[in-house]
Amino acid sequence: MKESSIKEDLSIAYMSAICAAAGIAFDLQRHDDDSTDAIIKKLIVLSEARKCEVSLRVQLKATSSPSQYKEDNEKLTYVLKTKNYNDLRTASTTPIILAVLILPEDESDWLKWTKEELMIKGRMFWRNFQSSSETENKNTISVMIPKENYLNPDTLLKLLQKMAEEV
Repeated sequence: MKESSIKEDLSIAYMSAICAAAGIAFDLQRHDDDSTDAIIKKLIVLSEARKCEVSLRVQLKATSSPSQYKEDNEKLTYVLKTKNYNDLRTASTTPIILAVLILPEDESDWLKWTKEELMIKGRMFWRNFQSSSETENKNTISVMIPKENYLNPDTLLKLLQKMAEEV
């Protein structure tokens, strides 16, 4: 299997595990012409009388290559294809986020298994680009993702809760 396919599968496994831990439905999309790799859904209870079914589309990316990303204490800068960026900034009734899994450079560190646990070593960050401006770039664009936008079960639930409150 190609390294890029392995990274893609690890990003799917990572997001799927986060969703499972948070009780969020995770559905892979067979065709992602619109840069949608998955749709996540959850019924959010806002009050006894008010509930909201929230859906969010996700574009998954994974990298271990320092040529693909740079980071400092506050942000991650990721090189994204212009086509994906334009898809991510397109207005939609179902919002879409970019979720980037940063893996260690050494492939042997990506996944660890013991009799007691299975661990994907990496960190996933997200960003919504729907209010971002158009780019004149032809092939790629460097996008900034705040490092406070890390994904774990709690932060994903908070993101869906915020979406439900804005409806």
